[in-house]
Amino acid sequence: MDGRERENVTEIRIPFRDIDMHGHMHNAAYYAHAEAALANMWRHRPAVEKEPAYLVRRSGCIFHRGLRFDEPARFTVTVAKLGGSSVSFAVRVETGDRLSAEVEIVWVAVDPGRHQPVPLPVATREWLAGYAD
Repeated sequence: MDGRERENVTEIRIPFRDIDMHGHMHNAAYYAHAEAALANMWRHRPAVEKEPAYLVRRSGCIFHRGLRFDEPARFTVTVAKLGGSSVSFAVRVETGDRLSAEVEIVWVAVDPGRHQPVPLPVATREWLAGYAD
């Protein structure tokens, strides 16, 4: 793996707290771990003067296979779409070579004071383009 790949890949073992009464990971836990993987990648973004705030516009999850306690899981974050003021992230959740879930998270850049959409900063847009599918 090169440095960029490590930035957008988070590996975990499914903790017991995330398991439901049927032995599978709670649906909400997929979002929590996907957001943590995205936050891990986001820490590596370039510094931007007067950076906008980012709000979640939409999220969704497609479940393929329920994860179980102590299974290894790999969360891979990519950029599915770059808009003028928004970015759509795709998070693949895999265990071994099997796809378990796909999480979509859409962020919109906003002015921190007014919460009105603003364009993505050029440096951020260029950095995000490196993770495009």
